[in-house]
Formats: sequence, structure tokens, C-alpha cells
Amino acid sequence: MASVPPLEFVVLGGGLAGRRLARDLAQRGHQGALVEYNAFGGASINVSCLPDAVMVRAARIAHQMRQGVACGVGDGARKVDLARLFACVGETVAAARAHDLALWPAERVELVLGHGHLVAADVVEVALHDGTLRRLRSRRIFVSTGSASLMPAVAGLADACPMTQRELLCMTRLPPHLAILGASFGGLAYAQIFARLGCDVTLIDAAPRVARFEDTVFSDAIGQLLRRDGVRLLTSTVVERVRGISGAGVTLEARQGRQSLELDASDLLLAGARAPLTANLGLEALGVQLAADGRIVVDDSLQSSVSGIYALGEVAAHPMPGHAVSDDARVALSLFHPPLQPMRGRVLPRLAFIDPEYARIGLSEAEAAQAGLKVRVVSLAMDAVTRAWAEGESSGLMQAVIAADSDTLLGFAMLGVGAGEVMSVVQMAMQAGLPYTALADTPLAHPTASEALNTLFANVSAA
Repeated sequence: MASVPPLEFVVLGGGLAGRRLARDLAQRGHQGALVEYNAFGGASINVSCLPDAVMVRAARIAHQMRQGVACGVGDGARKVDLARLFACVGETVAAARAHDLALWPAERVELVLGHGHLVAADVVEVALHDGTLRRLRSRRIFVSTGSASLMPAVAGLADACPMTQRELLCMTRLPPHLAILGASFGGLAYAQIFARLGCDVTLIDAAPRVARFEDTVFSDAIGQLLRRDGVRLLTSTVVERVRGISGAGVTLEARQGRQSLELDASDLLLAGARAPLTANLGLEALGVQLAADGRIVVDDSLQSSVSGIYALGEVAAHPMPGHAVSDDARVALSLFHPPLQPMRGRVLPRLAFIDPEYARIGLSEAEAAQAGLKVRVVSLAMDAVTRAWAEGESSGLMQAVIAADSDTLLGFAMLGVGAGEVMSVVQMAMQAGLPYTALADTPLAHPTASEALNTLFANVSAA
């Protein structure tokens, strides 16, 4: 194959991190290519974050229709046309994708559609959609191919053809009884969505509680929220065998402690662990070190064990909440424009697209205790927040973790109306190194959810 001129960079995967890096490099005058196997925009736009948010909105509308009677609006009736709902999802995705594509810096970053794999440390070979091969050369190659649902090692599960996010978007009917395996943030959202749309929903997880990485007070509150919406929660439950076919009917044989149980459902959805998409990329042949779960081992600059090959987002073996993967692009950008930006020690957000939202930044109370830190913890119930009452959703709470010997903010979590936006306010304060008193004393607009920060931090007592 003829020699090809080198590019300044090649990005494999057009999700959040890869797309942001390519765009930022183009804005600074660099020339490169972005290789995407599926549709432009990656999973975030096409099958996960954006579609999930649209479905959450639809489920919220259905929920509000039932509540409307109390406000003198409507008669509480609802009818769900799932085909139309998913058509709406598709239309929204197509519009967002077209918008992003129209703004794409094509004169500096070529979009190459096909499956790319590395044939050398500086060469990516792309199997184009028309069946031809093309090679791209660069001394800096960034792997950002994301992840996919992991099929648990359960007897009969693979034969049952369970749905993942992708298959879910192809449904044309509401499942009479949806069983969801895995209480990840995604699993929590799907459980609430389909319960609000009128389905019987059972959420199954081996952990003793949902949202197990969060403080118990929030885990319990999230569980209560889901039960209120009609979700059946089976925690501490291990599925041992599956019979049948998802869509035609399945039976799950499970164990809950010493008790055996069987669950019949019409459809089965995987929403648990995810696996990095690092297979068939040629990494092992080049000597790239992979962690046990298949992620790429990286150093502080996101470089792999092979010089010139980097990993971003979910394929990189470092702690990274899914909603914050694009921050790796900031680190990678600094390789071209020093000094190198820090990767370790960064404070990254967590967000669950349930309704109301759950969001956290920084340390939880339990994590602070595990680290041996002396802290002050202050909390505020959402029924003390005017905006929560105005929105008809006064459940939940917010909580802050503050250093005992200073006014340093160590963490903030919230379950309630506007949690993601309120968390971002606290995140900016933490990023700027502001003390909690800055949020206690700043006049915030009424009636917003953020103004509750005034009340929350006014309650902090001296150590």
C-alpha cells in the first residue's frame, strides 16, 4: 500500500472525549482525522445520553399528566404510543447529529467512517463502509472507542437474547413486564421510565442496595423514589439461570440469600456492567498493556505502554464517571499545548438521569470516613426548598461534606429538582477553591433550586 503523509493526530471513536479532542485541536490549527464505525456523534448522541434524556422527559410528561388533575389540568388519562416516542427520539437524535455535523471543522479534521484498527504504532488501517481499505498515519493516535453492555456469565442468558440500549430503541410496543438486570445509573433510569410509561418493572441487582457507591441516605431515598413509581426492587439477588426468549417471555431463576425464587417477565434488559470496546483494534499485537477488564493501562498523560498510542474515556484504565469522560480531552489537548494538564486528583461529577435527578461532586460522607478525614456534614431536605414545592416534587435532599479544620468543600450530593445544575454550581466553587461560605453568602435568585445552597451552608456549625 502506498505511503501516506502523516497527520498530527488520529482519533479512533467519535464519542464525547474523541469528538471534543478533535474539535479542540482543529480550533488550534491542527490537522487530523476522526474515525467512527457507526453514526457521527458516537454512542452519546445516538444510543445513550441524548436518547435516555428524551425518554426521561417523555416519562416525566406521563407522570405529570397523572398529577395534572390536582392542578385542575386534564383528567389524568394517558396513552403511550411507544413507536411514536421512539420516533421522537430518532428525530431529536437526527437533529442534534445534523447540528453538530454542520459545525464540524471538516477543513481540518476529516471524518472517516469505517472500522479502524492499528497495524503499527503510528498507522491506523480503516475498513471503509464501501469495502475498501485506507491507511492513516500519525505519531499520536487516540483510542476513544467507548464501551458496550457486558453479558454476565449466567446460564441461558445469551440464548435469551436480552436487550441492550441499542435494541431498546427498536421496540414498537410497551413490554407488559420488563425485567432489568443491573441497578447501574442507567438501570435506575430505565426502571423509572418504563414504570411511568405504564409497564410492570422489576429491577434486579446482586448488591444489597441500589446506587451502592453513594451514601446510604441517598441510596435509600432513590429506592423509595423508584418504589413510589411502581418499580419492584430485588436487591441482594443473584440470577442463576434464564429460560425463554426476551420479547416472547422469560423465566429467571434467582437466589436471594438462602431463598430461591423465580420471576416471569415478558422482556429482559441488560443495564449492569459494561466492557471497553478494545477488542479487534490490534492493540495486543503491538504490545499495548491491557488491564484485566480489557481497558488500556495509561500514565498521567493518558499514554499507553506503547509510545504514541493514547486512551481516552471509558477505554482508559482510570476512574472515570461516564458523564465526565470528555475531560480526558482537556488532558490530551495539553500534549500539544503544554504544560501537561493534571489527570490525577481531578474532581469529576456523577449524575443519574432519574426524576428528580441525583448528582454528586467530590467525596461522599462514607468516602471521607474511609479516607480518615475529619469532616462536618450538613444536609437539607428538599421539602425546605420553595422551587421543589413549585415543581410538585418535594422528595429528596442535599448534603455537603466540609473539612472539619477549614472551610474547604470536599463534596456535595443532591437528590431533587435540578440536582445536576445545582451540583454544577458547587463544582465551580470547588474548582475555584472557594470556601463553603462563598455559597452561603452569595445572593441567589428566588425561587430557584440553587438558592437552597444559601440555606444549606448557613446551617454549617463550627468544628
